[in-house]
Amino acid sequence: MRWENIHIAAVGTWLPEPVAVEAAVRSGELTPERCEVFGYRSVLVAPEGIAPPDMAVHAAETALKRSGVAPKEFGLLLHGSLWFQGLDVWPVGSYIAQRTVGRTVPALDVQQRCNIGVGGIELAASHLAAGARGSAVMLTTADRWDGPGVNRWSLHEDHVYGDGATAMVLSRHGGFARLLSTATVADNSLEAMARGDEPFHPVSPAAHTPLDLTRRSRQYKDGHDEDEAALRHARVMLQAKVKALAAARTPSSGLARVVIPATGRRKGDYQLHHLLGVEERQTTWAYGRTTGHIGGGDLAAGLAHLVETDGVRPGDRVLLFGGGSGFTCTTAVLEITEVPRWT
Repeated sequence: MRWENIHIAAVGTWLPEPVAVEAAVRSGELTPERCEVFGYRSVLVAPEGIAPPDMAVHAAETALKRSGVAPKEFGLLLHGSLWFQGLDVWPVGSYIAQRTVGRTVPALDVQQRCNIGVGGIELAASHLAAGARGSAVMLTTADRWDGPGVNRWSLHEDHVYGDGATAMVLSRHGGFARLLSTATVADNSLEAMARGDEPFHPVSPAAHTPLDLTRRSRQYKDGHDEDEAALRHARVMLQAKVKALAAARTPSSGLARVVIPATGRRKGDYQLHHLLGVEERQTTWAYGRTTGHIGGGDLAAGLAHLVETDGVRPGDRVLLFGGGSGFTCTTAVLEITEVPRWT
């Protein structure tokens, strides 16, 4: 989908201090083998006493201040998360909206796992292009990985989860980047990779039985062709990339930077940047290996890092590459129009 007059006005983050992965290896929480394969140097770990919704409020306050957009301009807030937000059966988005963009702004909690960071951009752009309420949308993410329900170091077979919150303001009235295009591709037959053979439960067992996504993935692989599943994942990702670039009328060679999920490296020499057809130095992996995988927030955090460290220049085209269990992949192409000096 090609977009006109949709802009990224600001990005904000709330990110805790990193913990060196060597500490987790010494404590036995992370095996040396997984540490070596993943390639992380540190992982963000939030202090006790702060819940994801408040982390999201802090990130949204930063994005709001940086954007210069008045709260009255907002017509929607979207909030995405992967894990427990502090209470069950509770509208997290409304809590965040009340404390940032206002009590009368509709707020929706949206899902699709780690893909919400870019999938939410497409939803927000659709809202703005339709001429519905307001001229701006706030998109937030937040997660904090804590026991006893989860163990961040062993929860997933392909990465380690980090804590953090992000916020992005999209506007019809300008910003530091133009949204040129988005594309979403899905293969819903792959949802079982996140479900495994686990039966449905009447209530969440997580408080008593720690969540184990690695076990679910292995259960799926025991009954399916692993190579065929990998090919289907790759097909979805490549199609999303090709469609977004085509809509933006941008070849791969025209990309200055690629913001990728901080999902860790994989065994062997073939990594995500090879699949995307770019050099690793063009990606945000050097930053992502210091944060761990903060879920849907990887993309906004990576973009904020590029802006704050002069990693982009006016005229640069940047690909945001998202993906989440299901399997759904959304990509977005931005053109940097200015490099703001945020404080």
